[in-house]
Amino acid sequence: MKNNSLAITIGDYNGVGPKCVELALRKLNLKKTKIFVIGDNEIFDKLNFPKSKNIELINIGNKIHFDPGKPTKFSGSASLKYINEAIKLITNNKVSRIVTAPISKEAIQKAGSKFKGHTDLLEDRFDCNNVIMAFWSEKIKVSLSTIHVPIKNVVKDLNSEKLLSQLESIDSNFTKILKRRPSIALCAINPHVSENGAIGDEDLKITVPAANKARKKGINVNGPFSADTLFSKKNIRNFDIFHAIYHDQGLIPFKMISFDKGVNFTLNLPFIRTSPDHGTAYDIAWNKNPNSLSMVEAIKLAIKL
Repeated sequence: MKNNSLAITIGDYNGVGPKCVELALRKLNLKKTKIFVIGDNEIFDKLNFPKSKNIELINIGNKIHFDPGKPTKFSGSASLKYINEAIKLITNNKVSRIVTAPISKEAIQKAGSKFKGHTDLLEDRFDCNNVIMAFWSEKIKVSLSTIHVPIKNVVKDLNSEKLLSQLESIDSNFTKILKRRPSIALCAINPHVSENGAIGDEDLKITVPAANKARKKGINVNGPFSADTLFSKKNIRNFDIFHAIYHDQGLIPFKMISFDKGVNFTLNLPFIRTSPDHGTAYDIAWNKNPNSLSMVEAIKLAIKL
C-alpha cells in the first residue's frame, strides 16, 4: 500500500514558519492524510496548534530561546533537529514526503552546520548528486541549474554534460507528473545568448551543446533563449517549465507571477519534498496573520505528487 503520510517541520522558530504551518493546517481539510508536525511543545502550545486523530505533534525537546526576528544559534540548532527527525521518519518508512518551513542559512551556520539550506543538506544525507531546485505554481514552473551560488561562480559550477543531465532529469520527472513529455525552455547564460561569442563564449560551450544533445535524445528542449524576453505571457502559456541558469534569473519572474502561491520542490530525492517559496520573513515574525498561502500550496502539492 502506498504511504501517503506527511512530515512537516516548523522551520526557524524566530521566523514565520511555525505560524504559517499552524494556519495552513487550520485552512486545509486533511482528515485522510496522516501528518506528523515536528517542532517543540512550547511552540505548539504558544500557537495553540490544531490536534486531531490524523495530526501528531512530535516534540523534539529543545530549550527554546525566543528572539523573534533574529537568526540565532539556538533557532538554527532547533531547525536542524527538526529536519533530522523528518529524515528519520523517511528512513523508517513512516512518511513518504516532507514539507519544510523556512530556515535561516545564517542561523544554521551559527549552530555549526556546513550546509546552506534544506536542499544541500538533504542531497548530502541521501547521497544524491543531481538534485534540482524547482518551483511550482499553476501559472508557471521554473527549475534552477545552480542554486545558492555567487554569480561569479555560476559558470565554474556548470558544464554542458551537467546541464544535459539536468535536462534529462527535468524531462523524466515532469513526464511522471504531467503524464506526457514536457516542453522545456532553456535560459541562456549571457545576454542575447552570447551573440555568437561577441558577449562571452559560455553559451557556445555550455547551453547550446547541452540543448542540441538533449534534442537528439528526444527531449523537447527549446532554446537557449535570452532571459530578458523569455518570460512573456505567450511563452508562459506555451512552455511547461523554464530552466534557469542561476537563482535570480528564474526566481524574479516566478515570484512576480506567483509569489503568494508558489512552491519550492526538489527533484531527484528518493522522496517528495516541498516548501513555501519564501524565507523566514524575520521582519514579520510572530505576526498574528502572516500570509500562509504558500505553505498551504506546499502541503497540497506534497500530497498531490
